[in-house]
Amino acid sequence: MGMGDIMKKLVFFDIDGTLVDYPHGLYTISEQTKNSLDELKKEGHSVLLATGRCKCFILDEVMKYPFSGYVTCNGGYVEYQGREIYKNIVPAKAIEVTHNVCKENDWLYYFEGNDQIYVLDKHDPKHIQFRDAWGMKEKTICDQFDFDEIETYIGMIVVNDKKDIPLMVETLSPYFEVQRHQSDFSFDLTLKGESKGASIKRLADSLQVDIKDTIAFGDGRNDIEMLEMVGLGIAMGNAVEEAKAVSDMVTDSVLEEGITTALRKISLIKNR
Repeated sequence: MGMGDIMKKLVFFDIDGTLVDYPHGLYTISEQTKNSLDELKKEGHSVLLATGRCKCFILDEVMKYPFSGYVTCNGGYVEYQGREIYKNIVPAKAIEVTHNVCKENDWLYYFEGNDQIYVLDKHDPKHIQFRDAWGMKEKTICDQFDFDEIETYIGMIVVNDKKDIPLMVETLSPYFEVQRHQSDFSFDLTLKGESKGASIKRLADSLQVDIKDTIAFGDGRNDIEMLEMVGLGIAMGNAVEEAKAVSDMVTDSVLEEGITTALRKISLIKNR
C-alpha cells in the first residue's frame, strides 16, 4: 500500500458481540454483514479479524470468510495473508502457576495456541459446558502436556463465584492482564503489554499503513485499546460502557446490523 492508496483502510472486526453473538443465538456472520465486508474488499480495503480467540477457537463459520489477516489472542499472535507477523509466547511459569491455582480451587483454565487449546481436565463437566457454550472444537482440546513444551499466546480462566476473583487476580496478575468477559466469571489472561491495539499498530507499521487509515469495530473490555488506537473506533450498540466511552462512534447492536449501519454512515460502503 504505497502513497497512491492514501484512502485504503485496514478495517478490524472483533468476533464475539461484534460479528456474531453467541449468547443470543447468532453463530454465523449475517448475510448483510458478509455483503458489507465483500463491498469493503471491492473498494480495495483490507478486512481483518481482531479477537481474543486463538485461530483454532475461531468458529468455522467465521473462518470460512476470507479475511486478509488475523490479530488473535488479544494481540499475542498476528498474521497477514498467511504470514506470521508477530507472536508472544506465554511463559511456562505462568501456565504452571495458573494450573496450580485452578487445581486447588476447582477453576477452569484454557491456554490457546494456533492449533490446540490446553486445559486442566477435558472430562470436567464444567469445562464441557463452557466448551460447548463457546464453540470450542473437541479435537483441539488437550489435557496431557508439559508446561515447557507448548506454545500458546493467551489464557482464559473461569472461576466459580464472585468471591474467587480477588485470589485469582492476586495470583495471576504478576503474569497477565486479567480482563473480565461480558459474561459471568470468565476472564482473559492476556500477556502484559499485549492488546489488540498494540498489535494493530505493529501490523499497520509492517504494512506501512498510517494508523490514521485504520478502523475497528468492537464491544468488549479487551477492545478498549484497539478502539483507542485506530484512526476510527466504532463501538457496537451492545458494547460495554467502557468501550463506548473511548470510541469515536457508537453504532447499532450486532443483532441490528450495526456494522453495515456504521460503514454506510462513514461512506465506506454505499447505501443500498
